[in-house]
Amino acid sequence: MTGYREGDTICAEATPRGRGGISVVRISGPDASRLIAEIFDKPLPESGRFKFGRIIISDPEPRPLDDVVVSFFGNPHSYTGEDVIEISTHGSPVIVAELLEVLYRGGARSALPGEFTFRAYLNGQIDLTQAEAVSDLIDASSREAVQVALKQLGGGIGRACEEIAMLVERLLIYAELELDFVEEDVELSSRDEKLQLVSEAIEKSEAMLSGYQKSRRLREGIKVVLTGPPNVGKSSIYNMLLGEARAIVHKSPGTTRDVLSAKIVIGSFVYEFYDTAGLRETPEEIEDEGISRALRAVEEADIVVEVESVDLPGFSGKNYQMPVVKVTNKCDMGKPTSTDSISISAKTGLGIDKLKERLLLIASDDVKLTDGTINRERHYTALNSGLMALNRGREGLRNGVPGDMIAEEWREALSAFDEISGKKRLDEILNTIFGKFCIGK
Repeated sequence: MTGYREGDTICAEATPRGRGGISVVRISGPDASRLIAEIFDKPLPESGRFKFGRIIISDPEPRPLDDVVVSFFGNPHSYTGEDVIEISTHGSPVIVAELLEVLYRGGARSALPGEFTFRAYLNGQIDLTQAEAVSDLIDASSREAVQVALKQLGGGIGRACEEIAMLVERLLIYAELELDFVEEDVELSSRDEKLQLVSEAIEKSEAMLSGYQKSRRLREGIKVVLTGPPNVGKSSIYNMLLGEARAIVHKSPGTTRDVLSAKIVIGSFVYEFYDTAGLRETPEEIEDEGISRALRAVEEADIVVEVESVDLPGFSGKNYQMPVVKVTNKCDMGKPTSTDSISISAKTGLGIDKLKERLLLIASDDVKLTDGTINRERHYTALNSGLMALNRGREGLRNGVPGDMIAEEWREALSAFDEISGKKRLDEILNTIFGKFCIGK
């Protein structure tokens, strides 16, 4: 982690900055007890306990700063694995600023973004996937996303990776030992036993991969793209879904020339809706670019909402790779609508609830998530790499490939699974993950 120095005592405001009922200042490190002893008018509470008292600071004469509650969590029974003290003050930015300044003068430094969680990871309190889950839990904007983050925070992904890694370790041990005794033609396990081990590892890896797309969507939001020709009311439907006029609506074709997006919660899921340019042949360069962006958005969608209207009927007939919801707008005009589509009036709001129900049904009717389901591209890339190595190793076993070549596949697979949980400490991975945290976490 860039800027990290081992042995420092760090402090930061752990609650959002601004006025409120209380603010919490967190301290972690070897000098935490000394720092609080110098300014707290009561003895430090026992580990796992809290105590009410007063902060006294020298300015230069002693004066009271605030009445506070001090909580103490002794090493190693704390979030970071170090001595941790949390000071709950009244929620005044002035009080917090003065308190932090006193701690800085006493020898503490301001925590880097994510440094408390980084220390928890370094001290073995959590693995790398659990550290990521802390960030996911803070950012979760739906009940489902919270549940996914809690499963990950409980160590589900790390345990699943460890189960696979143990199988691969056995394969690697067999391969390495048999290489040592190659001249004696010693076989420590049968080919069938090795095939059973690698097949079990492959099955577990595939199970972890199977729920990736849904888990990712729960964390980032389900991408719903509105598409169709100009003047069918895509922007009006978009505004109606959001409950406010985000997109410009006009009778002139080609009004929407860029991709607009916004997130809302429906049920227990987060949806990110995209309003796109109307699809048509056009000589205008700017509108052409808008149409190109619309097509790219459709390719990346989780759900496509294809829109027609009663005065401009006709769906594209395209075979999409993702679920499609057909919508016929302007049903308030009194004309007949398609039987295979949802009838909507973006003008009156009629049918919008049915569209939301359909989107909720699609999100709910998906792969069941397990404790080991991955939800980040980093997990997916590493796990997929490990799975490919396992498959190559299995093929090698079946085809009599030399043991040293197969051992290399097991090493690559083991490295990939260790990368997910963080046993393989790659600086660029750590900087990417912890650099996104807020200062007090």
